[in-house]
Amino acid sequence: MRAIYLIARREFLSYVATWGFWLSLASVPMFMALGIGMPILIENSQPTRYYVLVDETGGRLEAALEAQAEASRAEDLERTREAMREMFGDLPQVEAALAAQPQLSDERYLRVDVGETELDALRPYLTGGASFTAADGGHSLFAAVFLRQDAEGAIEVDYWSTNVSDGGLRSQIRNSLRDYMQTQYLIDAGVSPDLIETAGGLSPDVRELNPERTGDTAEVTAAERIPLIVSAMTAFGLWIIIFSVVNMLLTAMIEEKGNKVLEMMLASTRHHEILTGKLIGVAAVSATLLIVWGGMALLGTFGVQQVAAAADVPIAEILAAVLDPGLLLPALGYFIIGYLMYGAVFLAIGSLCETLQDAQTLMSPMMLIMMVPIFLVMMAIDSPDSPIVAFASWVPLWTPYLMLARLPHEVGMVEIIGTTAGMIAFAVFVIWGSGVLFRMGALNQANQDTVKGWFKIGGQKKPA
Repeated sequence: MRAIYLIARREFLSYVATWGFWLSLASVPMFMALGIGMPILIENSQPTRYYVLVDETGGRLEAALEAQAEASRAEDLERTREAMREMFGDLPQVEAALAAQPQLSDERYLRVDVGETELDALRPYLTGGASFTAADGGHSLFAAVFLRQDAEGAIEVDYWSTNVSDGGLRSQIRNSLRDYMQTQYLIDAGVSPDLIETAGGLSPDVRELNPERTGDTAEVTAAERIPLIVSAMTAFGLWIIIFSVVNMLLTAMIEEKGNKVLEMMLASTRHHEILTGKLIGVAAVSATLLIVWGGMALLGTFGVQQVAAAADVPIAEILAAVLDPGLLLPALGYFIIGYLMYGAVFLAIGSLCETLQDAQTLMSPMMLIMMVPIFLVMMAIDSPDSPIVAFASWVPLWTPYLMLARLPHEVGMVEIIGTTAGMIAFAVFVIWGSGVLFRMGALNQANQDTVKGWFKIGGQKKPA
């Protein structure tokens, strides 16, 4: 036991007692924050596009564009309200907050008047040969848009711009005029404009109800939906953590074998003590990662809960669903078993190789096996009862991820117990087999060519 403890301690300190470990530890929350904030930053940092609109119909199509833009802003506001209702229900605080900001507009495109309406006069502004003065300085034109309508009512748009990558303004104008043409067609056919507006505002009131409950408690709440998303995200997180830590085992083993450190360890300890100590040591490293990241998440959760409580938002119920022991405890168990399975395999692979280049040939099939559950988890989000997902859940190497994603969907107890028992039995077999292979590789009784030879069928024997 002391040898196992010393090896585990050595493995743990070799990672934790380095600046790189703590920098990488801090980098994950930073990259998560960047992943959330970067799209917002990119959207807010987009340059303002100035354009000229020339309506050759006397202002009729220009007025139609303004009306459609106003309708689009109202539709965006309604979609935001609907999303907030899905999350928090019909709270007066949410409605008041949205009512305080009723205007949702795209300020990336601003219409200006440079005093010219002919294309030849506008061309220098479009090509950079001339500029006009705005509030923030001189600018060239992003686009010049000419609107016209023939005698039969067909609308033509000439969109002049040297920028062929940003098609947002072009799409806005096309969509707005398409809606206008469709509405005008109905009006010309004798349909009242008020009737069209009323019809456009009609929408059903859909309630999602659970047949296992009755009365007011039958309605499905946000707290019931969120665990479905959290379970899938936890499955992805489990995959990332296991993949990261088993790579630590692989690279460390190859490095120690190449530097003859493994041979010195074998002089004083047995191979199974080295295998067990390394698994425990790197497991302690991953536990450190989980404790630090979990502590940050709890601090952030506490802050969000305080703010939400002040705004009367029922986020406590949502957090209770996220921190449900029925999800966290299985996640911990699946992590331990999955880590032991994959960790033992990667240690065995590392013991057979002298360099990382040698390991790549043996890593390819393992990478394919590890990539499959990523696609199956995405399938399980929408179709947890799919026969493919249900069958794949019985594959022990994929069980930790798929069953974790399926747990909130009321999977049968027989399936939970059966897949877990199969996974544990397979893990024991894999650890035993990896131990044998690790001993052979550590003692130089086998290498990557030995493994390749197992898959050769009907090969020619070497001459005596």
